[in-house]
Amino acid sequence: MVTSMDFRYFFIVIFPRYSMAFFMVCVGMAMYLYPGGVYHMVAETGGSLCPGESCVDTKHHMEGYSFFKNFLSDLGRTISHGGHNNFHSSLLFNMALTFAGITYILFYFYLGRFLKGDKIAALGSFCGISGAICFIGVAFTPADLFLPPHITFNLWIFRFFLVATFCYSWIIYKSKRIDNKYLIGNAIFIASLIFYILVLTFGPTPRDPGGLEFQAVSQKFIMFNFLASIVIQTMGFSKLTNNY
Repeated sequence: MVTSMDFRYFFIVIFPRYSMAFFMVCVGMAMYLYPGGVYHMVAETGGSLCPGESCVDTKHHMEGYSFFKNFLSDLGRTISHGGHNNFHSSLLFNMALTFAGITYILFYFYLGRFLKGDKIAALGSFCGISGAICFIGVAFTPADLFLPPHITFNLWIFRFFLVATFCYSWIIYKSKRIDNKYLIGNAIFIASLIFYILVLTFGPTPRDPGGLEFQAVSQKFIMFNFLASIVIQTMGFSKLTNNY
């Protein structure tokens, strides 16, 4: 018989690990299928300044996805910065984001229920679920179609997860059932979130010299930390669930 504890353990420990693997596979395939083009070829409204397959910009046009010059959100555009149809890449990327959002919703929902009655856990789960909804919001607002809400969702992902991580780091610190070594991963993730929020707020814009590369690489750095953080958290909370 499947018990509520089985569901909690599955959605807190097992499911997030497989979901992150699925996310990486989808994003990797989306990068491979991205037709090309970078941010400098897009208007402030989100529309392409260089439509059509004949578009050539010797300074900024390139084929395929560039780790140093393309944002992850470029994968979710319906039309690439180079003016090409981006259906396959956007389908994979937005599917990955949506699936990641659902994973985080389930993770924080069951984690909050597991620690029912703890106000800090309730706040952490609320912010975690809100951040997860923003993940899904980014997927459903491609930058070339809905740029303002896309930017808003993107900004609030990191703010919500910063609060959520602070809350659950405190719970780990106070718990006698979880080894405090797991706080190291959370501390790195918190520092990374603060760094990236500062980059988004005060950093160079993609149109500034070197700004595109700095912003694009910083985004991938924080995404790597997202993936590592959820795995570390599942390891820590697996100890907690096993001790109940």
